[in-house]
Amino acid sequence: MKRRDYAEARIPEYWIVNPMDETITVLTLAGDAYAEHGVFGRGQQADSVCLDGFAVTVADVFDAA
Repeated sequence: MKRRDYAEARIPEYWIVNPMDETITVLTLAGDAYAEHGVFGRGQQADSVCLDGFAVTVADVFDAA
């Protein structure tokens, strides 16, 4: 499972971009496992916990040409 592999590698945060339901899930490492920071959809901004001030508008991601 990717989450376990990423946690073992100590990757502090990763994003899952799901084109099927047009969501972005942001996960952050909390100890040895990931905690869900949020699941963001159209009309929302997905933001980073690790990169202060970094955010993307979900619709912009899926509407990009």
